[in-house]
Amino acid sequence: MRLYLRSDDGIASRDAEFFPFFHIADPTLLEGYPKKLWLKELSGDKYYRSLAAFTRWSDMWEAVRFILDRYTDRLKVSAASYLDVPALLLRPDPVSQYLVQSGVTLFNGMQFEDLHRFQLDIETYSGRTSRFSDPDRPEDRIILIAVSDSRGYAEVLDGRALSEPEMLSRLFGIITEKDPDVIEGHNIYNFDLPYILRRCRLHGVEPMLGRDGIRLKPSDGRQMRTERAMEIQIQDIPGRHIIDTWLLLQTYDHSRRKLESYGLKYAAQHFGFATDNRVYINPDRISWTWDHEPDKLAAYALDDVTETRLLSDLLSPPYFYLSQMTPFNYGTAARNGSVTKIESMIIREYVRQRVSIPSPEPTHPTTGGYADVFQTGVLGPILDIDVESLYPSIMLTEVIFPHSETLGVFSAMLESLTKRRLQAKREMKTAKDTSQKAKLDAVQSSFKILINSFYGYLGYSRGLFNDSIAADRVTRKGQELLRGLISVIGEEGGNVVEVDTDGVFFVPPPRLRTEKAEARFVEKLAATLPEGIVLTLNGRYRSMLSYKAKNYALLGYDGRITLKGSSLTSRSIERFGRRYIRQCIEAILHADVSALHDAYLKLYRDISSNRLESGDFSKTETLRDSPEEYGADVAAGKRNRSAPYEAALRELGSWRRGEKVSYYITGKDASGVGFQNCRLSDGWDPVAPDENVQFYLKRLDEISRKFEPFFTPADFRKIFSTEDLFGFSPEGISIRTDSVVRDEEEGDDSEESRMAGEPRIWLDA
Repeated sequence: MRLYLRSDDGIASRDAEFFPFFHIADPTLLEGYPKKLWLKELSGDKYYRSLAAFTRWSDMWEAVRFILDRYTDRLKVSAASYLDVPALLLRPDPVSQYLVQSGVTLFNGMQFEDLHRFQLDIETYSGRTSRFSDPDRPEDRIILIAVSDSRGYAEVLDGRALSEPEMLSRLFGIITEKDPDVIEGHNIYNFDLPYILRRCRLHGVEPMLGRDGIRLKPSDGRQMRTERAMEIQIQDIPGRHIIDTWLLLQTYDHSRRKLESYGLKYAAQHFGFATDNRVYINPDRISWTWDHEPDKLAAYALDDVTETRLLSDLLSPPYFYLSQMTPFNYGTAARNGSVTKIESMIIREYVRQRVSIPSPEPTHPTTGGYADVFQTGVLGPILDIDVESLYPSIMLTEVIFPHSETLGVFSAMLESLTKRRLQAKREMKTAKDTSQKAKLDAVQSSFKILINSFYGYLGYSRGLFNDSIAADRVTRKGQELLRGLISVIGEEGGNVVEVDTDGVFFVPPPRLRTEKAEARFVEKLAATLPEGIVLTLNGRYRSMLSYKAKNYALLGYDGRITLKGSSLTSRSIERFGRRYIRQCIEAILHADVSALHDAYLKLYRDISSNRLESGDFSKTETLRDSPEEYGADVAAGKRNRSAPYEAALRELGSWRRGEKVSYYITGKDASGVGFQNCRLSDGWDPVAPDENVQFYLKRLDEISRKFEPFFTPADFRKIFSTEDLFGFSPEGISIRTDSVVRDEEEGDDSEESRMAGEPRIWLDA
């Protein structure tokens, strides 16, 4: 294994011994293997009781193929891969294997700002009418390559001055000259790298992306799935790390559910670092802009790498610090889930002590996190109290850990990480330098990511050390603590509105009229909890719109509104609907019934008069199946016809799996079948708009019905109506607040709850 080391003299490298290995439950499967190996019997009586090590990576895989043949002959069951052999435990990443085996971790003694980070973005041209540029079509090509780094360098390689092979060679020369540690891009795995490699193959250009002049091998890639079930080709660059900010956004949004899109431009606007003079170009206009306004496209590409760097500044530091603890390289740490990190850290110690490893136990349903709503409507003022790291704290105070983890690594890790996080948070509060605060915040965030996944690991069905009985004990204790808090709040005259797993929203007792009095009340509540369970005041709000469990809106004292819940922020709703929902919520939170009616009336008229743009009423979906797969499934009755696929078939003919299309509904009948009346948004003409007005007016009324519970039927019909013959008056209309009766045993025992904190990005193996 080649290791790269940084010193004051620059980057040096050395080669370290590495013996590829796997665990095996039945060593007889290796009897007769002709090449050299070490077979070590491990102590203990767990399932994977032997470890096989080899001198070469290729020998290890040859042994795997030997086992597959032996397994097939013995059981008369075909085994296509190592995943089909329960007796074999193999981690197929050589870097992770080496880090587990050696105990080495990355970036020792370094801070995030010490990394030399390099950003990359390409713009491509479609030589045909198709809006998608195809790297395998000779007439399509890379037209611009924008690059920058964390040390102030920025440049655009221009296809007007350089041929495509010259641009590629120049790119590799810059990377060799700059010698960055990390290459960053937005959707770099799925687009930039595959496109570059295929054009290199077309032109016979060697892709010299690795350190020491190592050529990148496209065949080294591995498949990975993301939250949206897209397959991505994971590519490793020898001696460097890859950070895909598109994947970071998915992980960030897993628990928050605040993002409407994972696009770079949207993210820059969401996080507030998009500049006023940022250049925007629709993706389907890239080729046209190159033909007519190439300087504008060059500025657009440079803005892309700038925003990629800023987005990585924000989201990637916790994963840098995680790679200092876990047996993964930086890029892998950024895309792997936390339970994978936890398990690998445990395995690292078991390998070091030469102890056998258990197999996953069958999981059983658990009680689940406590989530309930007690009041609907608008209430306030609101206090949000949070039991800090509720489940990890319960595990530590109640000594609840997986029974099969006999070395005590799980508990020691959780205790150590918790202490280190609290120390980092204390230092962050006293730090005066903003850069030091940011560094400490990234450190404590990296600890938090791991800490909050320890409970999820207990109930993880594929976890080697899982224990669903222990997971159930944790959630039952969590419910007990929260119900105790709810009881005390009620006894003191408070009004609980909603509880959500580890937090409680409530209206404080009327006697509390100041912020200090509220803080003292929270301290009083905290004193009722067992030692080791920490209660914090997470926020104060002017009012809260309580809709349903885990779906609410908060109005802060600064006027900001925070939305939570897929019922209010679902990405499946058209953009005009999401914007309208927010307007309605703002009006309701401010008790402005006139504004609510005005929002409905304006949108009704805008839809009726074709005043919306295509992006307002279009939906964007990912085509996860190829045209052939989609057609075969429809023909076989395995799926219904789908609007985005039908529109793509009619207007594109073909597409690559994983591509996105935006479409809208045409026609005149509100109840028309979508797949028969759909068009790609690229074809919408503002001069002759053809969107289905009646369909979108129906959608407006469907969305408006979300607010039906807050009014009497008569008031609701009056507000959400166009009948203004005598003018609208809000007089006599009030917002309803209702109590909600819930079964005491009701809770959230979903897989999502059990895996709280676990990003929905995973490797197949």
